[in-house]
Amino acid sequence: MMFYGWWLVGVAFLVLMVSNGSIMYSYSVVAVPLGEAFNASRMTMMLGMTGMTLAGGVISPFLGGLIDRGSLRGMMLLGALGLALGYVLLSVTTASWQVPLVYAGLMVLGINLLGPLTTSTLLARWFTRRRGMALGVAAVGTSVGGFVFPPLVQWLIDSYEWRNALRILGVGTLLVTLPAVWLVSNRPADRGLHPDGDAPPSGPAFVPSPLSTSALLRDRNFWLVAMAMGLLFGVYSALLANLVPFALGVGAAAERAAFLVSVIALAGIVGKLSFGAIADRLDLRAALAASMVLVLSGVSCYLVSETYTGLVIGSASLGLAAGGMLPVWGSLLAVLFGAANYGRVMGLMNPVIMPLTLIGPPLAGLIYDTSGSYGAAFVGFIGVLLLGLVL
Repeated sequence: MMFYGWWLVGVAFLVLMVSNGSIMYSYSVVAVPLGEAFNASRMTMMLGMTGMTLAGGVISPFLGGLIDRGSLRGMMLLGALGLALGYVLLSVTTASWQVPLVYAGLMVLGINLLGPLTTSTLLARWFTRRRGMALGVAAVGTSVGGFVFPPLVQWLIDSYEWRNALRILGVGTLLVTLPAVWLVSNRPADRGLHPDGDAPPSGPAFVPSPLSTSALLRDRNFWLVAMAMGLLFGVYSALLANLVPFALGVGAAAERAAFLVSVIALAGIVGKLSFGAIADRLDLRAALAASMVLVLSGVSCYLVSETYTGLVIGSASLGLAAGGMLPVWGSLLAVLFGAANYGRVMGLMNPVIMPLTLIGPPLAGLIYDTSGSYGAAFVGFIGVLLLGLVL
């Protein structure tokens, strides 16, 4: 009989697919009819994503503590309800200022409680030897969501008008996620099992006790990992947000520029599976360094390449790196801090990582606006990644 933990990998895959696909990857699709309906500028309609990100940074430490102490199933159910209700309320908005409130108040629950904060915590409890692989397989759900949901949401809008489309989307996400979330069990012991489906240990099992928040914040590794991941995520988000304008600026046609994003998504699937397997076999510091080196390679290709093939190679390298970020980060937190503290540690790291992620995209755009080139930004990113390697 298959170990029950692998069923939970499937649950994690599904909820990551739905939450990331319907919220993050589909945001630009949803923003267009909202902007047209309220005659809002593009900057105004981007405030929904900004509001959700800022709200997530504020509440994620609190959510992480609840996840470690309470029911994972209950928290994920709350996330599913937040996501569904968010889209239903979005469908009845009457002014542009209401959009960021919906994203900051409800969508933030969906993206956090159906995202890595809960899914990685769940899998860190159910797996030890195969933790990296489990996290990697589950993380593929984000890439699949990015492939499936944007065209699906656009089809709903084209077919049913945007208000009805968002109601259908809200109800549909709830119907898909509720049965999956109901399968969640907090820990293997709840089903009389042990991590990875292994036999019971011959001697008394060591169960690490939860650490206090102050103890976590005093831990040198907490700040080293948080800063390293913040720098890595910041550079990646800046490159992804500016990739199409950069490619257009160096002469690529619009469809070829957009294809570079697809290259990143497809390479990300390979990266998640590859790094998931590597994370179970290698020093996790080396795996994280490999992810940074791949981003370095991608940035270098963008900086020096004079052909479209070079841009494709750089995007593939960036996608492979992006695939490794989540499974390696998740495995690293479990090894350093233990499954008992996993949710709280990840929640506490988010406010450290979030500012760096928010600053990256507009900073790269500002450098281009003032210099007429992304070259200085790319050189700066290389320096940032070298600092991350030292950390």
